[in-house]
Amino acid sequence: MAYTFRGGIRPDDHKYTRDTAIERIKDPDTVSIPLSQHVGVMCRPVVKAGDRVLVGQLIGEVPGGLGCPVHSSVSGIVQRIEEVTTTYGGSSYNIVIENDKQNTLCETVRPFGKKIAEATFQEIVAVIRNAGIAGMGGTAFPTYAKVTQARGKVDTMIVNCCEGEPFVTVTGRMIHECLQEILGGVKILMIALGVRKATLAIEKDRKKEIKKLNSALDKEDLMELKRVSAKYPSGSEKHLIYALTKEEIPAGKTAIDAGCIVFNAETCAAVYNAFAKGMPLIRRVITVDGDCIAKPRNLSVPIGTSASYIIDQCGGLIKDAKKIIFGGPLMGHAQWDKNAPVSKATSAILVFSDYFDRESKMEPVCIRCSRCVKACPMGLMPIDIVSVVNRGKIEKAETMGAAACIECGACTHVCPGGLPVTQIVGRAKTDILARRRNAQSEQ
Repeated sequence: MAYTFRGGIRPDDHKYTRDTAIERIKDPDTVSIPLSQHVGVMCRPVVKAGDRVLVGQLIGEVPGGLGCPVHSSVSGIVQRIEEVTTTYGGSSYNIVIENDKQNTLCETVRPFGKKIAEATFQEIVAVIRNAGIAGMGGTAFPTYAKVTQARGKVDTMIVNCCEGEPFVTVTGRMIHECLQEILGGVKILMIALGVRKATLAIEKDRKKEIKKLNSALDKEDLMELKRVSAKYPSGSEKHLIYALTKEEIPAGKTAIDAGCIVFNAETCAAVYNAFAKGMPLIRRVITVDGDCIAKPRNLSVPIGTSASYIIDQCGGLIKDAKKIIFGGPLMGHAQWDKNAPVSKATSAILVFSDYFDRESKMEPVCIRCSRCVKACPMGLMPIDIVSVVNRGKIEKAETMGAAACIECGACTHVCPGGLPVTQIVGRAKTDILARRRNAQSEQ
């Protein structure tokens, strides 16, 4: 039996690296580590130009409120702290470090000093927070805050092993190569939350991964595996919860309101490493693929490594690149700077030529086919929202539920007229949420 949800699409998976083992490439000469790579406030640097830093050393702390501290992914000398323009057009700060290639560990990197079963909730949360762990499935929400908010309010814990985005194979490779770290992190999070059982969810067509998980879970009484429909976006939090529990989460509500909490598999592995090794989140596994890449690979890279360096380590480009995307082709973000650095939320670097670009030479047009309506997993009427947004009626778009859009890209993917439906609805959503924040601040 495969659990499912309404809507969704079945894009070609293009998972050419699914059998390609994770490799650790030679670290770059310099890294540029963003001080804002999580939901919340930007970190404040605690180092300055000329300082020597070590692997795992704190270099950015949260000045207050929601956020994750940032650590050095290499040892070396801080060259500068520079202001950069982000993918979204805003500004942020990066700490640029010259790598001395010594890979010297900071003395703070040491295993947790007691058995997890003997640790208090506050101690567990402190380790997760101090390790700078943010959701690695793309949201980058601080994990310690998620655990704190859910404590005593959830009885269902779901581990998201789904990977519906085309090309990206990180989760699959980690299941094959890092499963004990994933399961170890699951156990730690279960203890912190006080839940009795965890459900690992994966698409039904991932036969090799299912076999690997079933073999491991045969020895685990507190975990179970459930297969979900092999359609996108099966890994979306709300749709995964609906598929497994039939609990529908209304707009404005969260998973916690349904008594559930969802963690990405890579996030669980990062939690385990924080306790077992004392290692903060300073590296991540990414897929490097696309028709322009000479040698597609799955790589473990230091956070702050530039896309251009990583592409060179994959043999460079064999075609003229039209687009560089961080993340999957449906929910990822196109980069304007080829030297943009990998962050905690980067699951892939995809480089495409004109062949994969869907831009039409004709003017985008709606032919009223309703494919976007059928594909929308949130039950929205995307093209009707686009129609009112194009007429400047943002309030009307809000009443039509635009704020509930998860920007999964399904509507744009199925549109035969080439309309950028997701982007238009997404801009409206941004305006709606900004208006709500402004209205709250004025009260």
